[in-house]
Amino acid sequence: MAFLERVAARASCNTVDRVAATDMTLSQLRMLMVLSRCDHDLSVNELADAVGLSLAAAGRGADRLVVLDLVTRREDECDRRVKRLSLSEQGREMIATQFRMRDDDLADLVAEIPGDVRGDLASALSTALEALPPTPSFADSSRT
Repeated sequence: MAFLERVAARASCNTVDRVAATDMTLSQLRMLMVLSRCDHDLSVNELADAVGLSLAAAGRGADRLVVLDLVTRREDECDRRVKRLSLSEQGREMIATQFRMRDDDLADLVAEIPGDVRGDLASALSTALEALPPTPSFADSSRT
């Protein structure tokens, strides 16, 4: 636990700095993450449920993300009252950049570990990963 806590603490410091630099709320960033992991366009209602916001709050957040050109909004093909949301190209690039920076942070952290310890850690983590079930995506959980 101490190892994981230390890794999480280091990662969260950098993450907080990046969130502050985006001029977005944590809820808006969570909305982007959900949209990035979903295999279909979401209604505002589905997005609100996924991030634990009221429909009104999710709608305001989505409006802001559309203005920032991070999300596109379109009418549902079957019901024009329903608005469907998806990441724009700029939104996909922003998320990809965030993940690259996170990966770089983790690589820097791992590089600080002596080589022999790093090898042991890699072996232990590989074994542990095999024992864990795969992480379900939002797309999987939204259909249940």
